[in-house]
Amino acid sequence: MRGKRHIIGLVGLLCLTCFAIRTEGQQRKTSKVDILHSDNFEMDTRRNVTKFIGSVRLRHENMLMWCDSLYQYQDSNHMEAFGHVRAVQNDTVEMRGDYMFYDGNTRFIQLRRNVTLKDPTMTLTTNHLDYDGLFEIGYYFNWGNLRDSLNDLDSKRGTYFTKTKLAFFKDSVKVVSPDYIIYSDTLKYNSETKFVSILGPTNIYGRSGVNNTLYSEDGWYDTNNGHAELYKNNVITHETYRGVADTMVMDSVRKEARLYRNITLVDSVNNTIVKGHYGWMNQLTNEAFVTDSALLVMVGQGDSLFLHSDTLFMLQDSAKNNILLAYHRVRFYSRDIQGACDSMVYNTPDSLISLYLDPVAWASGYQITAERMSLLTGRNSVKEFYLDTRAMMIGQRDTVRRDSGWMFDQIKGRNMTGYFADNELYQVYVDGSGETIYYPDDQGVIIGANKATGSNIRIKIKERKVTDITFINKPEGNMTPLFMVFPSDVKLKDFRWLKYRQPKNKDDIFNYPEPPAEAEPVRRTALPPE
Repeated sequence: MRGKRHIIGLVGLLCLTCFAIRTEGQQRKTSKVDILHSDNFEMDTRRNVTKFIGSVRLRHENMLMWCDSLYQYQDSNHMEAFGHVRAVQNDTVEMRGDYMFYDGNTRFIQLRRNVTLKDPTMTLTTNHLDYDGLFEIGYYFNWGNLRDSLNDLDSKRGTYFTKTKLAFFKDSVKVVSPDYIIYSDTLKYNSETKFVSILGPTNIYGRSGVNNTLYSEDGWYDTNNGHAELYKNNVITHETYRGVADTMVMDSVRKEARLYRNITLVDSVNNTIVKGHYGWMNQLTNEAFVTDSALLVMVGQGDSLFLHSDTLFMLQDSAKNNILLAYHRVRFYSRDIQGACDSMVYNTPDSLISLYLDPVAWASGYQITAERMSLLTGRNSVKEFYLDTRAMMIGQRDTVRRDSGWMFDQIKGRNMTGYFADNELYQVYVDGSGETIYYPDDQGVIIGANKATGSNIRIKIKERKVTDITFINKPEGNMTPLFMVFPSDVKLKDFRWLKYRQPKNKDDIFNYPEPPAEAEPVRRTALPPE
């Protein structure tokens, strides 16, 4: 019984609701339009039209209207207004145009030719405006312009909500703001807060005259303070750099950008690529850094160099030359040269890479160490190397002897310079305190160990083997037959075999191998200059 009463109650409630909706519709349909003034009027009984001529003024609910002449259709509650049409809703929204059609039943307005829609926050101009007076929404569909105290917006189609101050723009959208010009497919804009919401493919161009652009498909931009956050398919271009990231946070006042996840920065002039998962850029100082899985790729024609460190810094000197710094735990790999150190500086003007804090490199089968090391590059291949203080080269002999693992060609000196041709080391010059140990061979058979010293030495290398040693000054040395050579006697002072630190491939640069038990501890001596 209670269930039956419950059903009857629901049916009654539905009937009352329908009656209320119907009653409301009837009241709206029969709502009276008051003609407040007209210079003249006439009746067209055949068409059931009343014509009001001259300085017409009328009221309908919360709407006041003015025009030069008005046709009122009695059987449909429709009206047509001509000449100097003006309508004001709630004393806040004003519309003007040359022609207006008004439906008194639905409060729907069509304005045509020289149309403006104004509220306290903005002015919208177009030639075709439809306005829903019930929900207070304006629509234009054949080009329009919205202007407020800060921004100027154009689009082919648009919708404006006068209550919430929200505008939706579609098709060929253009926004002119104090710092940027925006071109978009779809935008949302709040004329009160000055917020631009990006809803589709959008290009943002800086107005500073510098090549400074943004692209995104989702995000927002606060035109009050130039702050933007972009979330989809983001691309930033600044001078010679082009960058992408999953998320970008921009500050046009400070000229800063913060980048998050899957960052790629491309320098088209120097053919370098920087990757990582967090980055920062400053357009005023032309500084940037990338960290979290930071990777530098120096793109070459036949080979590329891949470098990883904790953080990669990019800056410009006073001559606007780009400089790249890597800190800390640097490891790099290419087919022709590999290396590791704690810190690195790459000067793009002279293509010089400087390695600091226990640097080690491998090239043409030789391990190269010094307190400080510099690599001169050209077209992203090594042309020369410079070893500063406690320079040493070590090459392990590859022979048919099973016990030859202890045989190392060694070159040591205060400073050292090496020269490359076709990515192969062919000559080394030792400047000061030169020492050598190498294993001459006769038709592929090692005949002994040659140990010599001299202040300055020139070494020739062919097919990764020492072929000739020339001592500039009078040398001291001796040859020991191989059968008399003990492995403990053929290592120069400070000999360290660091093969475990050599990156095996471009993915291995992200690994930091532990030294084997017999390896000597890493020394940290010279620091990079400030």
